[in-house]
Order: sequence, then C-alpha cells, then structure tokens
Amino acid sequence: MTSQARRPAKVMGVLAVTALASACADSSGPDSFDDEFLLDMAVIAADATLEDFGIWSLAFAFQPRSAPDMAGGSIPGHPGGRHGPGHPLSGTRSAEFFDVDGNEQTEYDSLTTERIEHESDVSGEVSREGWTAQIARTRNITVTGLSGEETHRTRNGDGTEEVTKSRHTDEGARTYHMTGEFTYNDVVVPIPGSDPRYPISGTVTRKVNATKTNGDETKTRSADITITFDGDETATIVVNGKEREIDLTAKRGRHPLKPKKNRGGG
Repeated sequence: MTSQARRPAKVMGVLAVTALASACADSSGPDSFDDEFLLDMAVIAADATLEDFGIWSLAFAFQPRSAPDMAGGSIPGHPGGRHGPGHPLSGTRSAEFFDVDGNEQTEYDSLTTERIEHESDVSGEVSREGWTAQIARTRNITVTGLSGEETHRTRNGDGTEEVTKSRHTDEGARTYHMTGEFTYNDVVVPIPGSDPRYPISGTVTRKVNATKTNGDETKTRSADITITFDGDETATIVVNGKEREIDLTAKRGRHPLKPKKNRGGG
C-alpha cells in the first residue's frame, strides 16, 4: 500500500448548527468574516483541524496491520476511544510499517520502523458551541521520521469529505451541501507527550465546494483554504484571502476560531 496509489472514497456527514450566530457576535469570535458563507466553511475546516490535532497529540498504541471499528488514538492508535478532543468517532483503519530501507515489517518497532502508511475512514457526532455534527472523513497518510530516538514525526497525505450542513437562525434555516478534498504538506509534529506539543511547521490545504439553500434561494461557492502551523497554540487559517486563527487549545464544545493576532479591531 502506498499513499500515492490510493485515493480515499467520498464520505458523507450531517451537520446541524443551532447557535453559531451568537458566537460570531462575540468580540473574541470571527466577526471580521463579513462573508457568512465563507465563515461557515471556515468553522468546518477549523473543527477538522482540531480533530487532526487531537489524533497527533495522543500516544501511540500500535495494532495489527488491519483493525476494524477503531475510533482513534493516534496513527494507527487505540481501538475505540476518541479521535480528537471531544470527538468519539468510529470507523476502519489499516496501517503498514516500513524500515529505513523500505522493507515492509510485520509489526511496528519503536526503534527500526521509519515509515507508516495509514488509511482511515471515520464517522461520528461532534459538537461545538451550539452546533452538532455527524461527520465522516477518509484519510490516507504517510508518517515518517520514526526510526531511532525520535523527537518529531512528519505527516503527508490526503483525504476527501462530504458534509451536509444545516444552520438554524431566527430568520429561518439555511442548509449547505459541501464536498471537499484536503492535503497534508510536511506537517511536523512533536512526539506525543512533548511539551509544547503543537505542530511546528507545515500546512493543510483544503478545496471545498458548497451549495447553500435558503428557502427558494440557492447559491454555490468554492473556497481555497490554507491552514499553517508555526509551533504555538494557534494555527493560521486563510479562506479565500480572509485570515483568522484556529485556537488549538479550544476545549470541547468551544468555538474554534479567534481573531488574528496583532490585528486592530474585532
């Protein structure tokens, strides 16, 4: 199995938002996103980033090469449990292990395994400050830099997602259907248990196509999203040129976006 040889299948999810408007009105919220359509896409991307970060931060507990009904831990991680902070997910995962010479190994070895090629297909319900989501994503990731006395691991790979989102407001309901794909580009993460534990470099790029329905009105938009890590507790997110920050310390249920540092106004 190689990450270049396979593309994840499309997956589906349902997202219901009940109180996002009040969160956006808060002075600490993403109120500079005057484009509501882009804001909704940014929130989904931010929550997916927190899901990723939760996986990367948990300790390894390697399992056999194919393990069904696993929710997360790390790559490949614990059976059951959580796939990110506050995100109990379930699904299927598989992993293959390779040494520094590219030879496949029958199991993970803490000193000699250099590369893991990992695939996952997970789904479940998440909730964050007034909204709940039934999400599903596939990921196809290569983890390198594991051999010897490691300090960091590097992730590259890709994935796809499909999300149907419903947001309820005082004026009525708007619904979204979103499809997208994403790519991990040299995301360097300290080994689990490190302090600080935040990714020190790398990006995640996402391409999203969305159709919004509000009564009889239908609009279609696309977004290019880039998420950049720099070693601290935030990640920069840029959505079609609009920039905010993702709070990597956001607790379960809290809004994931915050104003960009050193910017005037809200």
